[in-house]
Amino acid sequence: MPPEGRAAELLESAYQELRKARPQGAAHYERACKVLPRGTTRARYWEPMPIYVERAEGAYLQDVDGNRYIDCNLGQGALVLGNSHPAVVGALRSQLSRGTHFGPATEQAVALAETIVTAVPGAERVSFTNSGTEATLAALRLARAVTGRRKVAKVEGAWHGANEYLLFSFTTLSGPLGRVDANVDSAGVSHGAIADVVVLPFNDEAALSRIREEGPELACVIVEPVLGGAGCIPASPDYLKGLRQACDEVGALLVFDEVVTGFRLGPHSAAGRYGVAADVTTLGKAIGGGQPVGAVCGRADLMELLVAPRTGVGSRAVVGAGGTFACNPMTVAAGRAQLSELLSVPGHYERLEVLGDRMRRGLTELFARRGTQAHVTGLGSMFRVHLTPTRPESPRDLVMANGLATHLLRVYLELEGVLRGMGFVSTAHTEDDVDRVVAAYDAALGRLESEGLLETSREPVGSTP
Repeated sequence: MPPEGRAAELLESAYQELRKARPQGAAHYERACKVLPRGTTRARYWEPMPIYVERAEGAYLQDVDGNRYIDCNLGQGALVLGNSHPAVVGALRSQLSRGTHFGPATEQAVALAETIVTAVPGAERVSFTNSGTEATLAALRLARAVTGRRKVAKVEGAWHGANEYLLFSFTTLSGPLGRVDANVDSAGVSHGAIADVVVLPFNDEAALSRIREEGPELACVIVEPVLGGAGCIPASPDYLKGLRQACDEVGALLVFDEVVTGFRLGPHSAAGRYGVAADVTTLGKAIGGGQPVGAVCGRADLMELLVAPRTGVGSRAVVGAGGTFACNPMTVAAGRAQLSELLSVPGHYERLEVLGDRMRRGLTELFARRGTQAHVTGLGSMFRVHLTPTRPESPRDLVMANGLATHLLRVYLELEGVLRGMGFVSTAHTEDDVDRVVAAYDAALGRLESEGLLETSREPVGSTP
C-alpha cells in the first residue's frame, strides 16, 4: 500500500482523468451538487462523480459525452433482458396510451401476481409495494404480527434497503461469530430499533445456535440467498437449509430477500435453485422490468393479514402495507413483459448461465495468468471481483481486500468502457461482450500493478467459479 500522500495523488489523478473523459458529465455534476447531496441520490456507488446517461440499449449505455459502456450494472440488476428490450418498451408504450396511474385495480396486476405465485416456491398470495425497501419492512411487520414477537434477525453484510430495522452490520462487522455485534449503519436510527435486532454471521453454523438461543423472542430471520451489496457471495446450501430447520424449531418465520435474485437466478429464483422455500419472500427489481416495484409473497394464511390499514374485521390482526403507486399500471406492464419473455421463451436462463460462467471463468483465468491476488464470486448471471488473498465466503473475508485498489478498479473499468456496479450479465450480452469485460479488467489490473497497488505471485492464483 502506498503512503497516504501517494494514495491521494493516485486518486486525484484518476479523478482528473474521469473529468477529462467526461467534460459534460463533470459540468452536470457541478450543477447537480447545488441541488442534490453530492450530486446524486446514489452517491456512494459512483464516487467521485456519477455517469450521466444519455441513452441505453441492449448491453450498452451511452453517456452525455458520447462515451459507450458495456453495462454490467443493468439498473442494479433489474434489467435481466438488458436495456430497452423491445417487449418491455412495447408494453410501456401500449400502457401509456391507456393511462399511467389509476388508483383502482387492473386485471394486469392479477396476471402479474399469478405469475409470481406460480413461480416462487412457497408463494400463495402476493402484496405489492413501491420498492424492495418497503417490501422488507412489510415482511418484518408481518412476522411480528403473526408470531407476537418483537426481535428480528438479519445477516452480516446483507443489504435490505433503507429499512429502520435492517440498517445494521452492512458495512461495519465486529464481534465473535457466536455473538455478532449489531452495528448501526446510519445516523438517526431509533434506539428502539437497536434493541430489537439480532445480527447473524453469514455461512457459519454459529448463526443456527444464535437463532435457537434467541428463539422465544425471534419473529423472523431475513437473509439474502446471495449477498448482493456485500459482493455477490452465495450462501452455501447447507447454511440455508440450516436456517430453515432452526426457524422451524423456534417458531420464527424464514424470510428470503430476493429483491436482487428473484427471477434473475432462474425461473423459480434462488429458492428454487437452492431447494429451500421461505415462509415469506420479498421481491423487486426484475418483477418491475425497470420500473419502481416491490412485493411480498408467502403462505396464504400469513398474507391474508397483509392489507391496507383500517380494513380489518373485528379483532382480526391487520398489517399495514401498500402505497399510492404500488402496482401501478406502468410497472405492471413492464414487469409482465419482462417475466413473460423470461419464462415463456426457451433458452433465456440457459444463456444467462453460460454467460455468467464464461465471465467468472474468464476472470479466474486472467487472475491466474497475471498472478494477481484476486478472486471472483457469484452465481448464475451475477459476478463480482474481489482483490483479496483468498476467495471470500462471507463479508468478514472482505476486510482483507485492497481498499484503494478496489476503489480505483471501478474507476479504471469505467475509463476502459465498462460500467460494473454490482456485477450482472443480461440476455442482451454476447460472448464477445463478456470477453471485452475480461479484457477491460486485464487493462485495469495492469494499471493498478504498474502503480504498485497489487500484490502478485509467481504461482498462479485464483478461484474456481
